Amino acid sequence: MPASRPSGVTLTAGMRALLLISLALAGGCGRAGPAFERFPGAPVILISVDTLRADHLPAYGYTKVETPGIDALQRDSILFENAYSHCPLTLPSHLSMLTGLLPAEHGVRTNLGYHFDGEAHPTLARLLRAHGYATGAAVSAYVLRGATGINASWDFFDDAVGGDVEWTRDLSLLQRRGGDTARQALAWAERVKTRPFFLFLHIYEPHFPYEPPEPFRSRYGATYDGEIAASDSVVGEFLGQLRREGVYDRAIIVLVSDHGEGLGEHGEQEHGILLYREALHVPLLLKLPGSRDAGTRVTEPVGLIDIVPTLTALLELKAPEPLKGASLLDRDRPASARGIYSETYYPRIHFGWSQLRSLVGARHHYVDGPKPELYDVVRDPRETANTFVADASVARSMKKELDGYSPAFSDPGRAAPDVAENLKSLGYLSQTAPARDGESLANPRDRIHVHEELRAAYQLGRLGKDEEELRSLRSLLEANPDCLEAQRELAGTLARLHRYREAAAAYKQAIRLSPGLAGSVALPLGLVELEMGELAEADSRARAALPEDPGRAHELLARVALARGDLGVTEREARLAMTDAAAESEAATILAQVHVRRSELSQALAVLEKARARAIEQKRAPAAGLDDLRADVLARLGRFAEAEAALHEQIRWFPGRAQSYASLAVVVALQGRSRGEVHEILDSMVKANPARETILLRAKTLDFIGDEQAARRRGTERGAQ
Repeated sequence: MPASRPSGVTLTAGMRALLLISLALAGGCGRAGPAFERFPGAPVILISVDTLRADHLPAYGYTKVETPGIDALQRDSILFENAYSHCPLTLPSHLSMLTGLLPAEHGVRTNLGYHFDGEAHPTLARLLRAHGYATGAAVSAYVLRGATGINASWDFFDDAVGGDVEWTRDLSLLQRRGGDTARQALAWAERVKTRPFFLFLHIYEPHFPYEPPEPFRSRYGATYDGEIAASDSVVGEFLGQLRREGVYDRAIIVLVSDHGEGLGEHGEQEHGILLYREALHVPLLLKLPGSRDAGTRVTEPVGLIDIVPTLTALLELKAPEPLKGASLLDRDRPASARGIYSETYYPRIHFGWSQLRSLVGARHHYVDGPKPELYDVVRDPRETANTFVADASVARSMKKELDGYSPAFSDPGRAAPDVAENLKSLGYLSQTAPARDGESLANPRDRIHVHEELRAAYQLGRLGKDEEELRSLRSLLEANPDCLEAQRELAGTLARLHRYREAAAAYKQAIRLSPGLAGSVALPLGLVELEMGELAEADSRARAALPEDPGRAHELLARVALARGDLGVTEREARLAMTDAAAESEAATILAQVHVRRSELSQALAVLEKARARAIEQKRAPAAGLDDLRADVLARLGRFAEAEAALHEQIRWFPGRAQSYASLAVVVALQGRSRGEVHEILDSMVKANPARETILLRAKTLDFIGDEQAARRRGTERGAQ
């Protein structure tokens, strides 16, 4: 493997003075000591702003967004002008950040289908914990949930992202707002601030979908820059609280991103498929205690694997061996410049296309794939002109260096064919396509349009346009019949349309396309089979999913047991599911149904109210249906006004959920209110969700409350649809 690289640190007067002192102390020993101060026991705070391009920050010269929070930190920090990610995907990149290892070394190549072995690969948390540090983390995205193995060696790991994320809707629930995550992180820091501590805060806002809150939406629109402004506000408030608590000045603070965003510059709107600078160039700020060396700018390329050796050196701790990275402040690096390695196996794993690998140095970026590319990033930072032919000698040299990095690769589908489906998350399409040995794999740059067409179809589904998405997917599959991503998305869309038999057939077609991936559709196929009453099949799917997504798997097992009428097993599985924050709210709803069937109404209400309060505390929507069930229990207890209020809350959270309106109409009727009010509620239901099933539900509800004439009239209207 290539050796470490020179840091390119620009020495300040203070650093030069330290260097002279260390040289004098070294005397005739022949080697200078470190040219930077050490801070044993200092608090360490690592802030990762997911999907943040360096060239979209004012600190790096961008002028179209304001980031006062990050700007204030930059004034107190050393800024690394050319920091690069080793993989444009959230989980593998963060693991490189936390271990100092490249993806091939820590073993995780994409967000999905891999499990990190924290025993084999010690993290910074494990190292600092062994030296008396309290270790805490709060993350904002499902792809960083503890079940991936990333939570090894943390005293505190808050990954309560949660939400109703079955195949039905809505993947935006797979993140939480950075401000809510920061509050959890700060609450933990307050408890441990008198001792050495390491805190990792992960903010997800710049990641797609771009939905910034006010006032940023009004100022920037629903844009990537608007999300950056929103994340900056979180960073500013977080650092402001650290200042008020007296932590900021004495802490080592690193602000970084895991990768950038394509924004269509090379045909990719988001990230993961291609390896251009917009996806790899990330911000990196290092604030030392007392803001030593503030204002220093480092020009030489550095990588995320340099973070671990930097922090261990600053704390006077021994870094794990062997690491290819080196301290960002170490002047003892070799004189010969080395490039920064990056890779993406996402196109190979998810689409059956070729992987890409790259090396970027101070001047050139070499991208190795079916059609190698070379760019002069000094003259052409947006990489518009491929100079592979014109600069052939440079390309050969960088290719030789790149070949020094191990090409070892383990396909998740082959290594664990029974692994459960990794739920799609915010633009990551979740199937895994096996590589075809002996075949020439397609160049991702030439096939990026397929990914973007699939992404566009998926967006139709996000907007509730399932029929339009269905047409787009069928068209895409006609041209690309082996596209597993499209096949799985087709199955999910059919399921949302309640076309369960077609959905099951589509999932099984995906399995036929790649038998080794039968387990990767376990949860959604199991949910479809549950809807069809195929309980034994659904049970087996859930058991296949246990290793990868235990919370959701136990939740599905609880649903299957409830359908069988086995209340004891239902209760056991629901309680197991409730230990996973991502499934807690939904599992509590199932547990409450057990209590209802046992006529234990007060216990049911207590379970629902506790789960609801916890979801609200964590700024998450309660499970779809939780307030429906709470209203049902309250009505059974004769507490109709409270039941009505619960249903209004349910409609506020889920305005398109027809059953909630129907239940509200019944509760209003039971209180003796006018039929006009009932009709108004049901008309609102149809307006919010004008599906045929909703119109039928309106007629059934009117019939249930005894308004037979209106029921017949509404039924006739349905027949005319």
